[in-house]
Amino acid sequence: MLKALIMAGLIATAAAPTPDLHPAKLIGDYDGGQMEMAVGLSLKANGRFEYGLSYGALDEEAAGTWAANGNQVLLTSDPVTPPRFSVIGQKPAAAGALRITLDLPGQINRQLFDAHVLLADGRTVDQQLGDDGVSIPFAAGNPPVKIALSFDVFELASDPVTIDPARGYEIDFRFDPNDLGKVDFKATPLKRAGDDLLLERYGRSIRFRRVAKR
Repeated sequence: MLKALIMAGLIATAAAPTPDLHPAKLIGDYDGGQMEMAVGLSLKANGRFEYGLSYGALDEEAAGTWAANGNQVLLTSDPVTPPRFSVIGQKPAAAGALRITLDLPGQINRQLFDAHVLLADGRTVDQQLGDDGVSIPFAAGNPPVKIALSFDVFELASDPVTIDPARGYEIDFRFDPNDLGKVDFKATPLKRAGDDLLLERYGRSIRFRRVAKR
């Protein structure tokens, strides 16, 4: 029995695809641009890659290492410190209202953020923040019980925060951008389709085509 298990493990190991690292035929610059989206990828001979995308209000980039594995190219970013939401205070607000504020670096617009509030009866209220935050009215018998913030442009969201009514209904958040705009690829696959590379991102299929050398 033990011998059979060992042999099965050896066969499984032998059958597993092994990285081809960075073969010469994949090295080069790629253009993934399409309607309303500019995007590029560079696979370098030293095993490094560079990536950039601009899509509406979104701009993102990444750099790190790449390897080929079977019919895929795998991208792994250099270490990234992700953005972070945190609660910095809670205090009483005007009766019948949930007051939400957000402390931000000056270059980011609060109107790009949304509040998502769960009421006691199970209904949810979604509200865009204004320049000074947002106030959401509620009935005395149906108070808010949880809240989360989102930054939809970058597909970011805070953890849900349980509201303690004894502390009040004004919740003050802070957003630390850290490495906002840097993508944390973790062996993210790009499927090889002939000479092209395919990446699924933001609900769209990006086809990278090699840029001819001049």
